[in-house]
Amino acid sequence: MKKVLSLFLALIIMLAPINVYAAYQVKAETQISGVENKMSVPFREELSLSVSISPSNGGRRVYLQRYSSERQKYFTVSRYTTPDASNARLRITVPSEKRKCTTSIWRIYVDESDKAKKADFAFRVTTSNFTNPKLNSLAACIYCVDDDTVIFDRNCHERRSQASITKLMTASLLIDSGKLHRSTVVTEEAASTPYGYIDMIVGDRFTNKSLLYAIMLPSSNSAAVLIAKSVSGSTSKFVKKMNARAKQLGLKDTHFMTPYGLDEKGHYSSAYDISIIMADIYSRSRTFRRVIATKSYYFKTKNYKIETLLETRDDYLKDYTKRHKGGKTGHTTNAGYCFCGVYEYRGKTYVVTVMGAPELEQRWDDMKVLYRYIDKYAATKY
Repeated sequence: MKKVLSLFLALIIMLAPINVYAAYQVKAETQISGVENKMSVPFREELSLSVSISPSNGGRRVYLQRYSSERQKYFTVSRYTTPDASNARLRITVPSEKRKCTTSIWRIYVDESDKAKKADFAFRVTTSNFTNPKLNSLAACIYCVDDDTVIFDRNCHERRSQASITKLMTASLLIDSGKLHRSTVVTEEAASTPYGYIDMIVGDRFTNKSLLYAIMLPSSNSAAVLIAKSVSGSTSKFVKKMNARAKQLGLKDTHFMTPYGLDEKGHYSSAYDISIIMADIYSRSRTFRRVIATKSYYFKTKNYKIETLLETRDDYLKDYTKRHKGGKTGHTTNAGYCFCGVYEYRGKTYVVTVMGAPELEQRWDDMKVLYRYIDKYAATKY
């Protein structure tokens, strides 16, 4: 009897590892690839995705689901089954009728199988241009700062002369330099720069704070030159910093040749890149927000006590809407009439840029059209 019991116990010990392994076999991780985190698709167009699922053995169930912000859960829009292969590629369509909002959240969900774990991949789809509003400008962009999303695009990545909107970058580097409360001596270069718009005498002193207002309100090119000297020691060194910052921001269609923006070969940007520059400094600097919201600014120079009253060229600060928080104008022969403005609506901040308007009033007309576009579509619920 003892011998039989010993043999039985030995058999249990021999089989135990096999049973434990069978009970706790580790399943493979499921990989979902071929989908970007963020995509932008024009209104009424379907979005077709080529999605790779691995492993896909056994015909796994795959679901395309949309998130409801109202119910705070995902709902299945369509179902797919993978072919019986180690790696499967599916064509998944995100239908346009299910994207009737500016931004929608989706995910691809793969069920658990005998050999692999369940998995999901979430992504965001922006539906741009619900309508095609009539614009005079050759390029335009509406960028939602909070959602990091373009909700309207007309040639927004096209490289164009940007005129004095250049000074958004000039202002950004000055504010970040920590030299805003220092003063700078007027040089011959600054005093002789075209379109200075303020009285400058060589040897006089301006505070950098007054120079910041001078580049943003009347758009003084002379003030931009003095800022460059104060921050970097020379215009050329400052321009290198401008291009370095553009690279840091990931701008692919921007290159600077001057701190002020007169037409020059190799000096260009795009409506999208300008919007990103504005969004960056507006989000970070309370000083900048205060400056672009200012209608007029009075100061005296340090040495010669020249009295100067600066007035904004932003017509919308004077008589349009409190949702408009300010902006930067620009105009040259090559650039046409340009503007980059900030608009706040229902708790979100939007940067709107127009470039290449043929006439001054057409620039403002286009801005009004795009602000109304935000009012109509940006708060769409889903």
